[in-house]
Amino acid sequence: MSEINLYTKEQVKAIAEQAAMLAMEKALSPPNLDNGITQDVVANGGETMPSNHKEKYFYITKDGACESKLFYGVSKHDTDAKFQAFLMELAKKEPTAPLLKDFVENTYRKSFMRKLSPTSIASYNYYLDSFILPLLGHKHMDEIDVSDVQNLYDYMANAREHGFKKNMVADTIKRASGLLGRLYHIAIDMDLVAKSPIRKTLLSNDGEASSHHTALPDDEVARVKREIPLLQDEQQRLYMGLLAYTGMRREEIAGIGWEHIDLEQGYGRVQRTVVYPDGKRAIVRNKTKTVCSTRDFIIPDELDAILRPLAKDHGFVIHGRDPNEPAPPSTIKRIYRKAAQLLKISNYSSHDWRATFGTQLKESGLTSAQVADLMGHADTRMVETTYAPSRHEGIMKHKNAVNNLNKKYEQEPASARENPGGR
Repeated sequence: MSEINLYTKEQVKAIAEQAAMLAMEKALSPPNLDNGITQDVVANGGETMPSNHKEKYFYITKDGACESKLFYGVSKHDTDAKFQAFLMELAKKEPTAPLLKDFVENTYRKSFMRKLSPTSIASYNYYLDSFILPLLGHKHMDEIDVSDVQNLYDYMANAREHGFKKNMVADTIKRASGLLGRLYHIAIDMDLVAKSPIRKTLLSNDGEASSHHTALPDDEVARVKREIPLLQDEQQRLYMGLLAYTGMRREEIAGIGWEHIDLEQGYGRVQRTVVYPDGKRAIVRNKTKTVCSTRDFIIPDELDAILRPLAKDHGFVIHGRDPNEPAPPSTIKRIYRKAAQLLKISNYSSHDWRATFGTQLKESGLTSAQVADLMGHADTRMVETTYAPSRHEGIMKHKNAVNNLNKKYEQEPASARENPGGR
């Protein structure tokens, strides 16, 4: 048996490149009979011949480990050729794509994440640093397959078992999967990988169902609206008025300036937002969540009565100590918390009022498209799935319509029902 032959990674690739040519050589050197091997070897023609030589070869794997493999042949030249052919196949299997963690750090975060909104950046960093990178970051992107993605799904669905405060709901898992898919779309466009490992038909999302925001009962909404003008604190009065009568998002209310409100025409314009990505600082963005979120909102008479006595020429409607500066997150939270206590609102968040606004609009007879326009949605999907679910109040509003339909049918002559149109 020969001495150990150590190969570096570069030498492995160089040897592999020669394997194709060596494998094509038809003539082999005379048999080396010095080691007395008797194992049979199948020749190219299908017949068997006694192997007269064995050789043990050592090589370096892609992970830096030293491995060995034993080959049998009719000569050393034969075993060399087999080893080199083996190295060629090994080289083909070596991943050529970057590690996922390197791609995220060197490409995605530097070139693509910076274009996102602060809140999206905060969410994406959470998905990456808490789940995606710890589970998949050490793998080359072309090594990650659908089973790895399923493990990610399962890990998130059972996050409490891994030290998190709660399990991730299905929508959160879906968003994390969407981010992973985005990483692969970029890598595919850069010719770093050939395909994405996300196969929706094969994956099972076992996360708990998300709890959608809940619309307040109609009688509760009416009571709160009657009591809002009685709040002594001006900022509480303004915030609750905008929340209850316009259905705006919290960040939209925080961004509204007096210069965006036209009380004479009875409308305002959502064109600026204030976001709190880390919960500690306020970031003013001179744009809205989406293009469709930039919109006009109607100021009904009841809201006009709240706004008009406090109207200014400019400055933030909801602000901190300085009217020209946005309210910090602690101020926004305090305003709603104290107002909710005074108005005896329990178990409902600021966003529940947005759900209430959308639900009442839909139940009043507006189409989903009209509600989407008033709420700043790009299409009707959110309206139909989140802001206007069937609820008792909504069903009962159609009671008269159902009764009238039945009465009309009962009063219609039987002959007309049997022969509609007189035909």
